[in-house]
Parts: sequence; C-alpha cells; structure tokens
Amino acid sequence: MTPPDRVAAVVTAYQPDASLVTALRSVAHQVTQVVVVDDGSTAGDAVLEECAALGAHVVRHVSNRGIGAALNTGVREARRADPTLTHVLTLDQDSALPDGLVAGLVAAERAAVDAGLRVAMTSPGAVATVTRRRADTTAAFAPGGEPIQSGLLLPVTTLDLVGGFDESLVIDGVDSDYWLRALDSGLEAIVAPGTTLAHRLGHPLTLPGGRELPLVVASEFRYFYQWRNLVRLVRRHGRRHPRWAAGAVVRAVRHLVLVTLFASGRAGRLRRAAAGLRAGLSGRQERNTA
Repeated sequence: MTPPDRVAAVVTAYQPDASLVTALRSVAHQVTQVVVVDDGSTAGDAVLEECAALGAHVVRHVSNRGIGAALNTGVREARRADPTLTHVLTLDQDSALPDGLVAGLVAAERAAVDAGLRVAMTSPGAVATVTRRRADTTAAFAPGGEPIQSGLLLPVTTLDLVGGFDESLVIDGVDSDYWLRALDSGLEAIVAPGTTLAHRLGHPLTLPGGRELPLVVASEFRYFYQWRNLVRLVRRHGRRHPRWAAGAVVRAVRHLVLVTLFASGRAGRLRRAAAGLRAGLSGRQERNTA
C-alpha cells in the first residue's frame, strides 16, 4: 500500500483459538489498523488478550449477535479511530493472508477505477473451497460475481452509499445481500487475479473412495440460517436479480441433497433446514430454534 490508502482490517471472532492470532499476524503489517470483534464468546479470553497485546483494538459483544452485527461494530470502531480511513477489509478469524494480498486488492481496485468502473468491493482471485470462474492472472482486475465475506475489500464510499450489513440475517447470506444491494446502487464487484486467500467455509465433503467434492459441510445449525435466509433474500432481491435467485435455489437444493446422501448427521441438518424454510416462508424473525 501507498498513501492515501488507509485500510482497516475488521476481524470477526467467536470462541477464538490460536488461528485468530495467526490471522492477526498475517494481516497486521498489511493494514493501518486491526479491529477484532468478539461476538459474545464464552471462551478464548487468553487469545483475545494476546491480540490486544499485538496491537489490535478488541471489541466484545456481551451476547452473540451474528456476523452482520459484528461487522457493523468493527466498521464503526475503525472509522471512529481513523476518520481518514479509505477501505475496510473484512476477515473471519481463521483467514490467513499471504504477504501482499491487501496491496493486490487495492491495486486491482485502482485499475478498475482507472478503467471507469464504480467499484463496490474487491475479492481475492481464489479462495480455498470456493469455486470461481477462471480469470486471466495477468489482468489487472476481472469481473467479480457473488463474493464471500472474508477477504472482501470495501471502499468507505461503498459503506456510505450501501449502508451497513443486515444484522437480522445473523450469518449466512449477509455477504450476498450486501453484494446485491451494492449492485442495485450501480456499483460493481471485481476480483484481483493472482491473489489467493486461505479460508475454509466448513469441512470438505468426501465421497466413498476418498474423492473430495468442491463443496463443504457446514455446522448443523447453519442449515437453519441458510434456508431461512435463502427465502428472505429471494423475496427481497429475486425480481431485480432473477438469475441470481434461480441459481441460489438450485445450489442450495443440490448442496442439501449431496450432504444428505454422503455426509453423516443428515437427520439434524434436514431438521434445521426444514425449520429455516418454515421460518422464511412465514416471515418470522426468530433465530435458530430447531
């Protein structure tokens, strides 16, 4: 990075372990400040104390409020601490950054802006366990599709125009909703070809014989939010983004079928997914009660 870029990393955490310290060490020298938001953990105090000792600003929620609330808290704290901030980089606690990733994201955004684009967000060109169309790694930037939250570089101008993250979604779909709202504001998402982020969304699904499929099995409780929020987001964005809505439904059904067939714990996942689907269709706002 070179001035005037001032980037704050907002790292969300819950029941953190040593991976949070690893993530912090990997990003601290690439940004101007780090804010760690602990979302109501009941364990991990020593890890958070170590993060503070390493120079991170640690903020703690009294109760677990979800990824959207944690991100909003982190953004507010970062901007309060540095009114000249130009970007926010959002990270999960288990995301380790290679050297030069932040500079690569900033450079891709600059190239896109120079080409006349109004950039909403910039993502790494590759993320572990996330399948993306291949981009020319020699290009300065490439069009980006639906992002994931970790590794997302947001200009503060995007935050001012689009607003905060939807806290009512709690976890799954928070990044998709933000991306769709940014598109509705006339902004575009891009990726930085040649950059890579080591981040896993869950456990890889392994078929009999050892073959791994390019999808992951999430924690059981997540299937409530995946299906509740799928219904909510399709209702919210489906008319303006019908291709996205159709694709999201197909991917969700395919994923649930595959993990039901090949992963253990199918009864619990199906129960949570059904409860989420009912909550979404009824419009109820409650959190996971399956």
